[in-house]
Amino acid sequence: MKVTFLGTGVAVPLAKKAQSSLLIEDDKLILVDCGFGCLLRLEEAGYTPADLDGILLTHFHTDHCGELIGILKARWLERDEKIEIFAPFAKENLEAIFEAYPYLRTKVKVVVKDKPKFGSMKFEVREGKHAIINYAYKIENLLISGDTRSFPELYEDVEMVIHEMSLSFGYPAIDHTTPENFVENARVKKAYFVHMYPEAYENRSKIKEFVEKRGIDVNFPNDLESIEI
Repeated sequence: MKVTFLGTGVAVPLAKKAQSSLLIEDDKLILVDCGFGCLLRLEEAGYTPADLDGILLTHFHTDHCGELIGILKARWLERDEKIEIFAPFAKENLEAIFEAYPYLRTKVKVVVKDKPKFGSMKFEVREGKHAIINYAYKIENLLISGDTRSFPELYEDVEMVIHEMSLSFGYPAIDHTTPENFVENARVKKAYFVHMYPEAYENRSKIKEFVEKRGIDVNFPNDLESIEI
């Protein structure tokens, strides 16, 4: 199974990174989140929306779903076939999108799934702790955090995480993760930190040193980097 980091950035411009988005390739091609910049990164990775078999969203903040409407429209124009979506409150949020863009209501073919299973890939849902409902997704021994503060139950049977690290040292971990919050709760072997706001991003070396003292291998992936799991 291959995971490609399409967007590793946040809701503000930072280091020419696209906003949150991942591509998972196995017997199906699944997009996880689609913040702004996702369409361009998808093309740079060698794909278009027509290639997607499904979409998972962690939550409906725009830096995680801002290009959903563009992907759906491109899907209609390129392929005109249904696309499967799993997300928190998916029906309600999609209805709001079609209220805003009513001409697409009869054009785009969306199937809202009741379980996050695509081909042989079965994702386990773990609800995060964020300002709105956020679904973290576990597949095999990997957890994709979305936006959440860290807490112990999130990491059961997990060895590797693709995890937000929004905040630097000294902040309260309310809706997002800090280095202190992460090491207090995460018992994992490897962490790929994404979704870092400017202060955290500037402190990458200090965060790496701090977290690796707890025996966790730390990586800061760039857009379009890939890993195998």
